[in-house]
Amino acid sequence: MKHSPKTPFLSCVALFFSLIFSAHSTASNRYYADNTLEPTSGFAWDWSAGASYYVEDSYLVGMKSYDVGAELDLSLAISFDNFYLDFDHNQLSGGLVLGYSLINKYDWELDLLGTNAQAGFDEQGLGFYNDGIIDSLRGIKKRNYDFNAGLRLTRRFDSSQISLEYLHDISGTHNSWVANVFFSHIQPWRNWEFRSGIGLSAYSADFTNYYFGIDSDEANATRPIYNTDASTSIIFEFHAEYPINQDWVFLAGWLSTWFSKEIDNSPIISQGYQHKAKVGVRYVL
Repeated sequence: MKHSPKTPFLSCVALFFSLIFSAHSTASNRYYADNTLEPTSGFAWDWSAGASYYVEDSYLVGMKSYDVGAELDLSLAISFDNFYLDFDHNQLSGGLVLGYSLINKYDWELDLLGTNAQAGFDEQGLGFYNDGIIDSLRGIKKRNYDFNAGLRLTRRFDSSQISLEYLHDISGTHNSWVANVFFSHIQPWRNWEFRSGIGLSAYSADFTNYYFGIDSDEANATRPIYNTDASTSIIFEFHAEYPINQDWVFLAGWLSTWFSKEIDNSPIISQGYQHKAKVGVRYVL
């Protein structure tokens, strides 16, 4: 799902740009009410960098209940006229977005964008967990990362915004649609800055069965054939930041995702939810 652990592809993109620009970005994710990504006249960019310690659980069977460790928080925002690239690793729901602003007027914005919605996995599990083949996943086919393109409609308010997306896979992974709605709010208090967001995602039956279905070639005595319908997920996210000094900011975040029964009932799903928390620091200009 969109808010699964970050893909190696996204991390490589972030590292690539960080090496070129010595970079990372401030909170500019277009999901958030404080974003500064507006159409520009010419070229503009922004960055920030940091590191955090995280605790995360997994929803795939056979994987360890909790994973802990350190990770880089690399972010980068680049725009050229109406085109933009936004990689935000400060927000737990952040990721890579490539876009073009079609309309930006009267607090409304309509964008054409491309983004990843679901991390791939295989017999070794998700992302960076790979410690060899997991017995409970042995024999499943590889699920690839997707890349989706579509439209995002956003309405901004004084300290909030709401976004609606309709996307379709153009990578040939599942060849179907994903829809998202996300509301975010930013609240300053003394020197603190709090960001919160809640979102609902809907996934087509083709998407759900590609990632969580089980066909006859994968079925065994403990993993029956599984075919289901369209699915949904709900996410809640909370972030807090506090300036330590002129250059460094303390940050903390929490992200929870709950999956509908179509995903939860899959033989390769261990639980119908996933949580991730982190604390860290980031350097800002």
